[in-house]
Amino acid sequence: MRFVLRKIHSVQIKVRQFYDSLANKLMLIREGVAIQEYKINGILFVKNKGSINIGKGFRANSGVAYTPIGGDSVIRLITDNHAVLEIGNNVGISNSTIYCSKSIRIGNHVLIGNSCRIWDTNFHSIDPEERCFNGDNDIVSAPVVIEDKVFIGGGATILKGVTIGENSVIAAGSVVTKSIPSNQIWGGNPAQFIRNL
Repeated sequence: MRFVLRKIHSVQIKVRQFYDSLANKLMLIREGVAIQEYKINGILFVKNKGSINIGKGFRANSGVAYTPIGGDSVIRLITDNHAVLEIGNNVGISNSTIYCSKSIRIGNHVLIGNSCRIWDTNFHSIDPEERCFNGDNDIVSAPVVIEDKVFIGGGATILKGVTIGENSVIAAGSVVTKSIPSNQIWGGNPAQFIRNL
């Protein structure tokens, strides 16, 4: 009986993987994403009004079934009009959201943990009059750059105008509000220097 149940489960997994692969392929084509070789577990959410370019060796875990530590429900890649999102080679992302209103560049060999958020915009004006009565037009955006071999721990938030230097590590749950040099570990809210690598 166990053997039969294992076989049924194995077939279910293969059918799900086939469906997920087809759904991702169609979504990436429909949204005009330039992507090379990739391995995606689960289904991405992509909304591309600008440009999304993803290098080779992209790895993604999207959905609660594909990552043991939970987090957001799926990976979301979103660009506004004329925005440019560039993801380098051999990047791994799990259940995180990247929202690009102008420019986000992620280098090679970067790992982004569960429930991370990378945003290059405030989304809303900080002026209450502007926000409440004038159509929220005074929104500040600034490019985000994540250099090669950076590791971003689960639940971290990277805000507008931040550059994270090569090899640096961002501790889980951190909120990064300013740029970080290469070869350092930062953590906390707001993120602070912990030590050199």
